[in-house]
Amino acid sequence: MSNQNKIEIQDPEVRQGNIIYCHFKCSGEVGEYFTENIFYLHHSESVEKIPKSILIIPVLANIAPVAWITGADIYVNEIDEEFLEALETIKISFKTMYPKHCFNGTIIFNTKRNNKDYGKEKCGLFFSGGVDSLTSFIRNRKEQPTLITVWGADIPLKKREFWNKVKNDITQFTNRHNLNTVYLKSNFRSFLNEKNLYKFSRNGLKNWWVSVQHGLGLVGLSAPLTYKNGIKKVYFASTPLISKDNKLSFVAWGSHPSIENNLKWGETEVELDGIELNRFEKLEIIANYIRDLNYDLKLRVCWKSNNESNCSTCEKCARTMAMLLIEGLNPSEHGFDMDNSLLQRMKSNKRFFAKINKHQWTMIQHKISEIIHNIDSEYYEFCNWILMVKFKRK
Repeated sequence: MSNQNKIEIQDPEVRQGNIIYCHFKCSGEVGEYFTENIFYLHHSESVEKIPKSILIIPVLANIAPVAWITGADIYVNEIDEEFLEALETIKISFKTMYPKHCFNGTIIFNTKRNNKDYGKEKCGLFFSGGVDSLTSFIRNRKEQPTLITVWGADIPLKKREFWNKVKNDITQFTNRHNLNTVYLKSNFRSFLNEKNLYKFSRNGLKNWWVSVQHGLGLVGLSAPLTYKNGIKKVYFASTPLISKDNKLSFVAWGSHPSIENNLKWGETEVELDGIELNRFEKLEIIANYIRDLNYDLKLRVCWKSNNESNCSTCEKCARTMAMLLIEGLNPSEHGFDMDNSLLQRMKSNKRFFAKINKHQWTMIQHKISEIIHNIDSEYYEFCNWILMVKFKRK
């Protein structure tokens, strides 16, 4: 008996030379988890004359986990054989991370393609300008990676002004380093009904983006450009999580060695970069890079700001500012802004700080106690407040 819970994906088509459109039809429960039945991916360069089995990878990378968790089958015409194998492995990875959730469903295809002979020993790197991706660039800069930046991930599609500012900053960065950059725009998040997907936020799965989509779904967007540009390796920066004994740990998470390091298509492989580094070590690498080049590099770490790169008041901004101070750098010179209300707003967020990153804040307290000495410093009150806070969860 055939599964009535299914997704039928039509062959992707390229319009205007650089936009991939893919229509799909849902039957059964799985249809509740999409807001529209069209996926699109806009490239800053042409993607014509690329096999359909490669063009379909971006939409498959984002649809497959939704199908798995609802037990739906997926029907496609053509699929890359390496990517098909990768998806089966990654499905097992999700089952292992979230054993109380269903990750079933089958990909049913007409033709399996072997896409080879396009690799040119080039590499790509997903780049947002944040601590993780900047560290990965510094570590791999001798390879002159093509930088890949996505509009529609942490920056919503409706925030055009914000996107233009970020794009301008990254363009200046790439021009300084003589790098090629590819900009992607996609509805890969907005075509999902994240509100309905929130029903799965239990038993270790927090929300769809952080727990499932942002590794597989984001990296999958790069498949067409890797084929076109001969990219054999794609670097994706790791997100370090520190355990209570101050050691790196990889809990159930949407970006995980068992996901990205198993992801592949054609001749392209993916590497989750920097998994051996915690955030303090990454900031040290960045600080040394800044000092070596005498560079007023701006970091972009904030996901809460609507108009600027960093709000300078949320937990993530405050944590990064503190780490920069520990490295002897002035946060005001690297994308952050201290105003008169900063300290008061951080005080109101104290419980949230402790809730999500207690162990990192405890380490910050220890390190910052060794450097705070100048009472006239604009950051004295900020550092002193950190030392006084008891980062304990109630």
